[in-house]
Amino acid sequence: MTPEIQMLLDFGDDKKGRGRPGKNHDAEHRLFFALYPPDAIEQQAASIAHDYCRAFSLFGEPRLTTLHVTIIWVGDYARLPEDVVFAALQAGATVESAPIAMSFDRVMRFPQARALVLCGEGGRKPLTRLRVQLGVSMHNAGFPHNIGRNFKPHMTLLYDRKTVPPATLDTPVSWTASEFLLIHSVLGKTEHRIIDRWPLLG
Repeated sequence: MTPEIQMLLDFGDDKKGRGRPGKNHDAEHRLFFALYPPDAIEQQAASIAHDYCRAFSLFGEPRLTTLHVTIIWVGDYARLPEDVVFAALQAGATVESAPIAMSFDRVMRFPQARALVLCGEGGRKPLTRLRVQLGVSMHNAGFPHNIGRNFKPHMTLLYDRKTVPPATLDTPVSWTASEFLLIHSVLGKTEHRIIDRWPLLG
């Protein structure tokens, strides 16, 4: 185990439900599996975000340092329990998948989350299979069932209250994901910490 992982395991336990995931209004820590785009894709997404900010006078700040595609959410916690991290690491290590060709060709708003996102069908099927594998592995490790049917792969560019019309991109945002990651997000600080990563080798 790397020193970085050990450091993240030292949060201690929540005695009111050890390792129990949930939507917690007092949560400060989020754990999830995700794909990260390469630097060139981050720059392409940043350009799209800034174009939309200028065109529609948006006030939301582009999420350029934490761009990602969520595969499956693990849980939100007031303190990150070490048993949850350990179980999530075990789940991630059991998954096998080939590299995934992702492609987002649309920009739209998710009204409930007030989020401007990139989305598309490119890579949806293999990413869904990876999501199901992780969900099953997590369930086998003691997590509640967490595989919803309405999975829509997307990358959040920014949050803003304003409504913007959906649009098709002239140049899709595309890359081949060669790994997936377990991410610890420090909520409210736009900060992601990579706990571990696994190659997509097929």
